[in-house]
Amino acid sequence: MRAYVVGGAALKIDRHFELGYRDLAYRVVKDCPECSEVDYVIVSSALPELSAHQVDLGTHVVQWIGRRVPVLRVESGESSGLAAVDVAASLVASGRAGRVLVLGVEKVTEYPTYTTNYFYSLTLDFEFEVLRGVSPPAYAALAMKELMSSGVKRECFSGWAVRMHENAMRTPHAMLKFKISPESFRDAQALAEPLTLYDSFAFGDGAAAVVVSSEPSRSDSSPEIVYSGSEVGLPAYLRDRVSDLAASVGLLRRVSEKLGLDLRKAAVELHDSYTVYPVAILKSLGYLDERCDLGEFEHLNLSGGLKARGHPVGATGVYQVYELFKLMTDGLGDRTASAEYGLAHSMSGPDNLSRVVVLKR
Repeated sequence: MRAYVVGGAALKIDRHFELGYRDLAYRVVKDCPECSEVDYVIVSSALPELSAHQVDLGTHVVQWIGRRVPVLRVESGESSGLAAVDVAASLVASGRAGRVLVLGVEKVTEYPTYTTNYFYSLTLDFEFEVLRGVSPPAYAALAMKELMSSGVKRECFSGWAVRMHENAMRTPHAMLKFKISPESFRDAQALAEPLTLYDSFAFGDGAAAVVVSSEPSRSDSSPEIVYSGSEVGLPAYLRDRVSDLAASVGLLRRVSEKLGLDLRKAAVELHDSYTVYPVAILKSLGYLDERCDLGEFEHLNLSGGLKARGHPVGATGVYQVYELFKLMTDGLGDRTASAEYGLAHSMSGPDNLSRVVVLKR
């Protein structure tokens, strides 16, 4: 049985200080007409036990939004959202469910930023990395140094950041809806040399929903989920080079070969928690040289990516799939994509786990 994305909605990513997990979930479902008639709910979230002291979030969310259907919560770090879509597609394809609501929701602004950064660092290995003071920005800085020592210019990373902010300006639910210049990028606050604030993603609260169905509801315009899969990588401290993102590169290469998919022609949402990671991935796949010319990519991170759309951690993958669905149907803001394929890519940690979901017209 096939699985189609037939609808969805997304809240603006922001610091919603007045809203909790249940409130965010209720608001996005209220804005989603297709979410009303479903027979299963998958809730995607990474941090509620830490940020809200709440276990069994899926049950509480379903009670709050007024659904009396089976529910399952999926947690897979930063890749939780795509994992939830994978589970939903499997339920539909197996015949266990006919129409599944995937609801990604995350609340990260309940505490000061340094506390949220600590929560986020737990995507790394607590015993071997976090307890020893290793952090995600430290790995990103090491990866950037490696690429720069191999000839990649600093302008490659600033170019990515500038482009993401430009894209976010046209995305209704993006968090950082302002432009930056190469000059402001150069003068940004250092996080871990040479990594700066403008190399990093934006934390925000958010909720996004997509509905996965066994039947297309928009005639032939409902994109089909034709691939979903994942690959586990080596911990960064066991690699020869931190910038070798073998799980993501290998998975994207296999998916491209299997489907005959060219990332330059597809609508792509690539994980860019730090600017170094998409550059490293595209360079390893042979799409970029040291000049980092992105001009051949037709629909790359049109949302603004994690960098500027924002990164509500466990909800991000659901945002990505929603954005691809909108681009391939009635438009994301003022933009549509004529691409045959839409590909969402997510990592948890610095390529500890890579996930991909592919949609096809």
